[in-house]
Amino acid sequence: MTKKNTKDLSRKKSNSVMVVVNKKICCGCGACSVACPLTCIDFTYGKRFNYPKVDLEKCIDCGKCLKVCPSEFLLHGTDPEYGKLSEKEDLKSYLLYSPDDGIRLDSSSGGFITGLILHLMEKGEIDGAVVAKSQGETPWIAKSVLATTRQELLDSRASKYAPVSNCTALKEVLEKPGRYAFVGTPCMCEGLKKLQDGNPVLKERVVLSIGLVCAGMASRQSTLAFLERYNVDLDKAYKICYRGHGWPGYFRVLDKQGEELLKKPLLGGSLDLVVPGDHYLKCTNCVDHWGKFSDIVVSDPWKDDMVDSEMKGWSGIMVRTEAGQKAVDSVIDTGDMIAEEVPAQEMYDYNKHLFITPEHNRNAWMALYQLLFFGRFKGLSAVFRSIFRKQGIGLLTTLRARFDKDYYESTVARKKLLQRQAGSTEHLRLRSEAAHQKGCSDDS
Repeated sequence: MTKKNTKDLSRKKSNSVMVVVNKKICCGCGACSVACPLTCIDFTYGKRFNYPKVDLEKCIDCGKCLKVCPSEFLLHGTDPEYGKLSEKEDLKSYLLYSPDDGIRLDSSSGGFITGLILHLMEKGEIDGAVVAKSQGETPWIAKSVLATTRQELLDSRASKYAPVSNCTALKEVLEKPGRYAFVGTPCMCEGLKKLQDGNPVLKERVVLSIGLVCAGMASRQSTLAFLERYNVDLDKAYKICYRGHGWPGYFRVLDKQGEELLKKPLLGGSLDLVVPGDHYLKCTNCVDHWGKFSDIVVSDPWKDDMVDSEMKGWSGIMVRTEAGQKAVDSVIDTGDMIAEEVPAQEMYDYNKHLFITPEHNRNAWMALYQLLFFGRFKGLSAVFRSIFRKQGIGLLTTLRARFDKDYYESTVARKKLLQRQAGSTEHLRLRSEAAHQKGCSDDS
């Protein structure tokens, strides 16, 4: 099939997820590939982002893939279907950590997710969990897996600051009877919820969803640029650890023997150069950073006193459902997690920039997307307000995406990423290092 015929056929399939792909707002969650009744959607690990490819000749344009897509609402305007975004929820919230340093130290912060899943597996409450790992011949391509053993979970610990598509692993859940947990970003948890609404088997088998407070998903080029910056031999790289080795942690690359090829601090390093570098366009049009569709949502507690004193890490969580509360009560009551309850407002304070108010410049970014991709003028007052306040409106980001024919496969961003300078979190690194040095001297 020629490119022209493919393009014409894509336009005719107006109820398929290809309309989301073509409008550059795919978030890469993978839900569409699970929803397709004819299995004609393959998920592609692009050079920049993960995205679906639809066999357009096989597709019957049933719309099931589009129905489960977390980005679908953007096709109709900027208003999502759920909640008032500026309302803070008074959810039961905790700071926790695993008493097992083997779990805690190589997790992102505190070890709550790994510790909770292992606890539920040992109790027979679940048989495993959908997680992601950056390990193998191409560790810069994070793979979604159904982990059913302790070692598989330990191999998947900590954040992945790269494209991840955990909903794709739900295909294995459908093939493998059992009860499972699911870990993912807010968009993945939304994709899961929409899939469960139309699939009773999936609803029965996935009994707990754990969301991650998310500021955006970095591209694969962000990781590759960081590796290139420090001349890492990709042929030797076998595992990428974006966090861990204490708190706040390090970006490490290991070979097959477990020897370090690279070790750089998160603060003043990868948090400046990998995490914010190059995101999906959907991330600048996101209205759910707080995992509204999950049972439990987890974050780093970025508190001043922790930066100045903490060496091992704590997890911050908010509980959204009865299923979530039951799991949290269980892991605390058995002593598998050390916890203290905190006000919900404290959780919001850890990530203030992710709380969307009517004044947030996210409204301007979304209005600009609607204008450039659909010719809609709704919400432009937010654009002018942001310009007046000298806030970013995402103009260049949105324009580049609008006219980039190879948006999901583009490597153009890498040159700009290599020129990027670290430093925005350097002051936090110095404070954290002082805390570690003090801790080491106190221990001696």
